[in-house]
Amino acid sequence: MQKHTLMETTPHIEIKHTTQATSKGVYVLYYPSINESVDPIVKALQFYFKSKELIKDINSGKQAKIYALNDNDPFEYVIIQNATSPRLDGANLARKASNKIATQKVDDNSISVLLPHNYTIHDIAEFSFGFQLANYRWTYQSIKEGNKSSSFPIHFLNLITSITQEDYLNQVEQKWNLKYLHHLVKPILRLRELVPTRPNIANTEFMKNYILDIVKEHGDKITSTLIEGDDLLGAGLRLIHAVGRGSIHKPFYSCLSYKGNAESDKYYALVGKGVVFDSGGLSIKSTSSMEQMYDDKGGACTVLETFRAVVSLGLPINVVCSTAWVENSVGPDSYRVSDVIQSYKGLTVEILNTDAEGRLILADAMSYAQDKFAIHEMIELSTLTGIIKSALGRYCGVFTNRKGCYSLLQKVEKVTKESFWPLPLEDQHRELIKGSVADINNSSSGKVGASAAAAFLEYFVEKKVRWMHWDIANVAVTDKNEGIYTKGGTGFGVMSLIYYMTWDVVSKEIKEQKQENEDDDN
Repeated sequence: MQKHTLMETTPHIEIKHTTQATSKGVYVLYYPSINESVDPIVKALQFYFKSKELIKDINSGKQAKIYALNDNDPFEYVIIQNATSPRLDGANLARKASNKIATQKVDDNSISVLLPHNYTIHDIAEFSFGFQLANYRWTYQSIKEGNKSSSFPIHFLNLITSITQEDYLNQVEQKWNLKYLHHLVKPILRLRELVPTRPNIANTEFMKNYILDIVKEHGDKITSTLIEGDDLLGAGLRLIHAVGRGSIHKPFYSCLSYKGNAESDKYYALVGKGVVFDSGGLSIKSTSSMEQMYDDKGGACTVLETFRAVVSLGLPINVVCSTAWVENSVGPDSYRVSDVIQSYKGLTVEILNTDAEGRLILADAMSYAQDKFAIHEMIELSTLTGIIKSALGRYCGVFTNRKGCYSLLQKVEKVTKESFWPLPLEDQHRELIKGSVADINNSSSGKVGASAAAAFLEYFVEKKVRWMHWDIANVAVTDKNEGIYTKGGTGFGVMSLIYYMTWDVVSKEIKEQKQENEDDDN
């Protein structure tokens, strides 16, 4: 197998209490009507650059050159954003500004940014979060054996601010909301690298070793079950086995669990579809439909990195991460259209389309988790249907059996800025997948495909379990740079899952922060 090293570290972010730049590019993030008498950093910077026109230039929004003590050493600054108050615009403002800065060309891989004097700890955390994501590039170009596929155009970010790095880091660790912005960068970037990794590298063996490394990393904090190849049949995971048996790369199932709340036996279940490549099987796809099928593992990769973040942060919740991994290929032992296969739950499924494989492996993964653990809420992620792209654009489609689940998700979405949209799941959709020779069919013959797929999955949700299905087919990857997302994997879902599962804690902090900001403004 081709050697490949995934990204291991995020770019270095250094926050200094200083008025001096570490590079010739000084990018000024500031707001109108600056008064130097109330802003010591601007006053000091004006002296440092010996520019009588600094305040005027900043307020004008122009790009200009100012000169340091040595007239032969020019420093450029660029006005990035104008707004009346950073807190009125919140995360979007800081992230948009950081994206603009991250796309600037620099000679020495370092950059200095002057932040507004009234930037709070939260504003700085949002800026750093957005910058690190916008600064990421995924590429295979000119990669030598053993080198990393990821790259960060800017290696060092020096924030010119009145808050020292030590104070910043200390305060970040005091509140979950700030801690998330600081610590979730790494799992999101890992996810953004993992999803587009090609199937000749990220096959099922690769993903199995990836999971085993997570188990090794966290030791006795988690329990794990891994079932591979023909052992899936003995475990009752016949749907997973059927989909993956046509490939030379063995299918497997992984179940990881973490008990962060010793006082409760109830668990969240995070379930993900891990199709490392989808040819469609015997119902083979066209070439144009197959080109991007390396991303069909997006759901499983998302819940895997979310689970790892939960354990690393030591969150006070109980979580099960249930993922099924296959390559849907064509071979002498491929499963066929017309096959009838019994699921882990016991329901029989007639195969009408081998390209509707994701719902099959998810069905077994959902059932196994509910059978082995006391699941009170299950959230399943999958790049399940192509039709979702035409229907929703850059929104994640959401199906649920409880209105309260989506109501809470709407609150989360306002904080994470990840976009969701509810879709219908009704009896008309359930009728489409009812079987004639088996209990259910795996295909609705193209009719309302996204809702029919959700109806199939609903059959495998136990009555008392709260459940959401996120169809992320249109948000897991992007083919262009947009906002904090760069071409390749987006990392969508990690933030929202974390905030959703700990909303009771973070919502209190958000309210407190809002009240503090209102008090400061008054």
